Amino acid sequence: MERFNRLYTFVILIIMSIVFSNVVQSEPLKGTNKQIVNVGFMSSIKRVDEGKYVGALPDIMRMITSELNYDVKLQAMPIKRLLKSLEAGRLDVVIGLFKRQEREVYADYLSLPIGWVCANIFVPALPNQKISGSPASFSKKRIGMLRGANWGQKLADVFSEHQIIKTDVASYTVLAKMLDKGRFDAVVASNDAFQSAANQLDLKHQFVNFPLSNTNSLAMYILVSKHSKFAQEAQLTSKFNLALDTLTKNDSIRQIYRRHNKTFDEHCLK
Repeated sequence: MERFNRLYTFVILIIMSIVFSNVVQSEPLKGTNKQIVNVGFMSSIKRVDEGKYVGALPDIMRMITSELNYDVKLQAMPIKRLLKSLEAGRLDVVIGLFKRQEREVYADYLSLPIGWVCANIFVPALPNQKISGSPASFSKKRIGMLRGANWGQKLADVFSEHQIIKTDVASYTVLAKMLDKGRFDAVVASNDAFQSAANQLDLKHQFVNFPLSNTNSLAMYILVSKHSKFAQEAQLTSKFNLALDTLTKNDSIRQIYRRHNKTFDEHCLK
């Protein structure tokens, strides 16, 4: 009988832990009545200051959730884990991704972008470096790019015309490492993401970059999980759309970018 009671107690504890794990993401923070929105973003673009994620995108997310009287828990993770967590509903929201049709199966894109990403070509800062922003300067060179990044048909045509050897890799960290080791002559990437990855690594070389005028500027969006119970019950997509529309129209988004010495929708034109 005693053994049965122990087994019964053990089973009850397991059931309670499972139930708790399924609801903990929407529980209020201690000392507040606000519910938590679990938000993920790519670890390749994370910046931390005094233990806190900093940058335009985290600040935008904090402003939106504050507008709606929610608290936010930010989590940086690799892109594969990020998308799997969004698809499984372990994350309510993801910030800072480009539009991909396959992601719409498990997530809703908000109607307005939260920023734009521009392409730059990065090269090691060497005295004899001959690559510049001119397409002819990287003719027949080995160029690395982030897998899935679509910088437009014009750049694809330039690569074909100048017989450029293009290799796609999985992360900005890999791009920086391979450029540093000489596996690539140059890489095409967004400025903030590449610089952030390079800064996290103890690399031999420093890099310089040149803007590419013959590329698309890619819009970054917020995605809301279709499989997050909290996100669906709280109708986060419609609430976030309304809040983002207000914050965009009253220039709050631009002000956040200005605080970080950036611009919102004009920086790709420079």
